[in-house]
Amino acid sequence: MRYIIFSDLHSNLEALNQFEKEIEMITHDKLVCLGDIVGYGADPNPCVDWVRKNADLTIAGNHDWAAVNKTDTTDFNSYAYQSCLWTREKLTEKNKDFLGSLPLDHEAKGIYWVHASPYEPEAWHYVTSKTGGKRNFKSFEARLCFVGHSHKPIILEQTADGEVNDYVSAFWDIEPENRYIFNDGSLGQPRDGNPDPAFMIYDSKEKTVEVRRFEYDLSSTQDKIRENGLPTYLAVRLAEGR
Repeated sequence: MRYIIFSDLHSNLEALNQFEKEIEMITHDKLVCLGDIVGYGADPNPCVDWVRKNADLTIAGNHDWAAVNKTDTTDFNSYAYQSCLWTREKLTEKNKDFLGSLPLDHEAKGIYWVHASPYEPEAWHYVTSKTGGKRNFKSFEARLCFVGHSHKPIILEQTADGEVNDYVSAFWDIEPENRYIFNDGSLGQPRDGNPDPAFMIYDSKEKTVEVRRFEYDLSSTQDKIRENGLPTYLAVRLAEGR
């Protein structure tokens, strides 16, 4: 089975349009979205429409649930909160129903899927390093876990003796005796210093995970953010990958 995994699209239609072109050239069996389809960007409805029609599995992100008043926004910074209010006004009822119906997590065929973290998924914790890794590995039983939320591609590996290490790599061979948490980065708002969108390919037969990146029409996305009265910072950060 070959999975294409993405998350944190954040209403970035230009990134999504290029992503669609990229994956046309990649043989795959399943398309998985790990949440945060909306928030920050200026095209929530086209992005939700596409994911609703094309993803085989979609997990709820905090911005998805916030847009339909299903999770607390107290911890949102001012930019996130302003974009959340704007998104609520723009979403169609059909897309609100879809976002509200999304599950918090899902486990099947030895894989645990969740937007933020295995530990207290609804609290939206970040998984960014081996710090706290043991707590997260204790929170699910599968050998593999895929997450998003931090917008930074990272690999956490737990060895057979319980040691946890973190790595950044564009390609990874999965060791059968170890367990893993893979963060797929962000399709719509990368924050690892690289403005190019990121997604993952997991091949269960070859036992490999790969991070792919690509360029897109970033300036059009920035223009739309400004034209729609969203915070200018949300446009600026896209070019800086932060």
